[in-house]
Parts: sequence; C-alpha cells; structure tokens
Amino acid sequence: MCTTCPTGAGGSVAAGESFASFGEIAQGRRADGEDFLITLPVDLWSRCGVVCEPVVGASRVTTPLAKSRRVAEAYLRALGLETGIGLRLGLRRDMPVGKGLSSSTADMLAVLRACEALFGVAAGEAFICRLFAAIEPHDALHYPTCVAYNHRRGRPLACFDYVPDFRIIAVDAGGVVCTQAYNRRLRFGQARIAEDQALYERVLASFAARDDTAIARCAQAATERHLARTGNPFLAGLLKQARQPDVLGVVTAHSGTCAGLLLPGGADAEVLVRVARRVAPLGTVFQTRTLRLPKPSLPTARRPA
Repeated sequence: MCTTCPTGAGGSVAAGESFASFGEIAQGRRADGEDFLITLPVDLWSRCGVVCEPVVGASRVTTPLAKSRRVAEAYLRALGLETGIGLRLGLRRDMPVGKGLSSSTADMLAVLRACEALFGVAAGEAFICRLFAAIEPHDALHYPTCVAYNHRRGRPLACFDYVPDFRIIAVDAGGVVCTQAYNRRLRFGQARIAEDQALYERVLASFAARDDTAIARCAQAATERHLARTGNPFLAGLLKQARQPDVLGVVTAHSGTCAGLLLPGGADAEVLVRVARRVAPLGTVFQTRTLRLPKPSLPTARRPA
C-alpha cells in the first residue's frame, strides 16, 4: 500500500454522505437479552468532503468532531496508512443535532464513505458495526433499509429490505439529549422485557406484511410506552394530535427531543399544512419523509448472515 495521497481519477478530494433515521420505530430489549432498535431512514443527510495531503511523520486527521476523527483514523489504520497521510474533513448537515435523529452516526458514516471514495477501498458492514460500536451506541445507517439492530453491540438482528412510505410532520421540543448518557441510564425489568419482546414481534409481522399502517401503529405503541416511563408532556400533547384524520401514528426519538406524526406518503400539501398548523404550539415544526427506495420482491424479513 502506497503511503502517499491517492491520485488519478479521484484526485486528492472526495465526498461521502449518509441519510439519517427519525428516532426509532421501536426500541427495547428482547427476551434473549439482545438490545434492539428499529431504524426509520429519512431524507435528511450528513455530507462530508475530505481533502488528502501528504504529511511528514504520523498520519493525522483534522476535524473538530472527535467521533468522526476516530472513524477516519481507524480507516487509515485498517489500510496500514499510519504515516504520510493528512486528511482534512468538512461536514454539513440538514438535520438538527442532539435531537435523536442519528446526526452523530450520520456524520461518522459520511466520513467513512468519503474515505472509501478517496482510497477506493470499501469498509464493509462488519467493519462498520465493530468500529461504530466501539465509539458509541449508534443507528444502523450503513444498511439501506429499515433493520432491527443491536445498537450497543453493533449487531444486525433482522433486515427488512423495506422502508414504509411516510410523510413526517416533525416537532422539536427544544434542548438536546446525549445518546450515551441516555443509554447508560436505561434499566430493564422482566415486565418491561416481556413488553419489548411482544412489540418486537409485532414490528416484525408488520414489516413481513409490508403494512405501513401497522408499522405506524407499532411506532405509536412504542411512543405511548415511552410516555408511560418518562411522563413527557410534549409526547402527551403530540399523541393527542394523532387523533386527526390522515395521521397514521406517532414516532419518537427515544434518546432525543424530536417526535413526529406519520402520514401516508401520498398525503397532499393541504393536509400537511393543516396538520403542521395544529402541532405548531408544541415546538419547532419541520417536515421530512422516509427514504424512497425501489420496492424489493421478497415479502419477508431475513436474518443477517
């Protein structure tokens, strides 16, 4: 492996990007002890530009974001490029930070994708799982559809090959939540684990049926359980708004400040404006939608290899 910056078609500049997840459809612990979350990919993005420059001595990565720096450093070590390489990273996002929308995971993955483009070597899902788990509990943004994922251990549990078609009227209640601190505080008793297991099985059945309404109801059930544990008045107010026509359910960022009303992907603009106006007193309102991908032919969830 050459220890100079790559040259040729890609030059010494490259870019990468990652979508976000709007909180989780559900989150908890299964009866077998596996922690899980069900991702909801949305059309919100983190984008990274990387510039490679030769340096004398140890390779170094320049960015103010510590987690993203660790990702780039680990990638260089994996390629054996521990000397002679200087990387400068620039990131921009169109999602709010510290709100439970997986902004830090999206940043890390965008950095990794930019490095892959720069050096022409793909990291692979297993490498990403191990690397990100060593840094923090994270969302499974390196899978292109909804998945069930152990966010603590970096382990895929089920790949659905499907993303429901939702418009999301999102509300930010304000403030920030530290994902790492939130996960450290979690406690799981037997009753909670039994409820989590039942909801997990319900989510899997909903995805197997490709039933967007059922998936939205699962998200709302998870939101209602989160409200019961936290007593969050913001969630209580938003759940009241879920009684509006055209609203399928409520999804929440369990370790964040955002939640959203789920509407069908084909909801017209007039409906979206009406619903947004109704929730405006609860916080800062913004709109997004789930990531649109070609529909797969397989009708059931599959376990990862």
